[in-house]
Amino acid sequence: MILTGFFLTSCQKELDGLINGGVITPVNQKPRVGTTWYYRYYVYFPNGNVYTTGTVTHKAKSEETINGEKWLRIVDVATDTLAYLLNEKTGGLYQYTNSDSYLLCKYPAVLNDTYSTFNEGSTENFIVKGVNDTLPTGIGDVPVNYYEGFKGPQIIDLIWYNEYAWIVRKSQYRTRTLALPFFYKHYTYFLDDIVY
Repeated sequence: MILTGFFLTSCQKELDGLINGGVITPVNQKPRVGTTWYYRYYVYFPNGNVYTTGTVTHKAKSEETINGEKWLRIVDVATDTLAYLLNEKTGGLYQYTNSDSYLLCKYPAVLNDTYSTFNEGSTENFIVKGVNDTLPTGIGDVPVNYYEGFKGPQIIDLIWYNEYAWIVRKSQYRTRTLALPFFYKHYTYFLDDIVY
């Protein structure tokens, strides 16, 4: 019986990270050139039903120096188009957009921290809504911080961030442009795997 327990424990598969009491901690390394994120995504109708599903792969294709700082150029592999220019520095994960560096995910963070940034074409105000939460992913349960982004009074972005995997999940809300406009969840993508 003891031998069987030892055998089962020693053969337990590690999924791109360390098993820590049921929670997967992505390996203790930061994304770098060559890191690849595999996501599955859902796009929704305004009524909440799923419109389409699929997979998307992002890859850190190169490192670029902008204003003396090094940024990872993250591309959508299928189209070879820019998804993000990201850099982790003091204060959290930053993106380079609109010709400047903007905080995307504050880290470390305290519950209810707020910050203003520029994201996807305009100013966005974020609130830290969760710290060291556990989120199920394709590689297991991952510790994350959770952020909600608002443009005006409307919630637009939900982002779950891990310091070693970066963007683990993201949802975005949009407005329906018919006679009675309202905001609805437009898409969500979930991390299925990450290869450093």
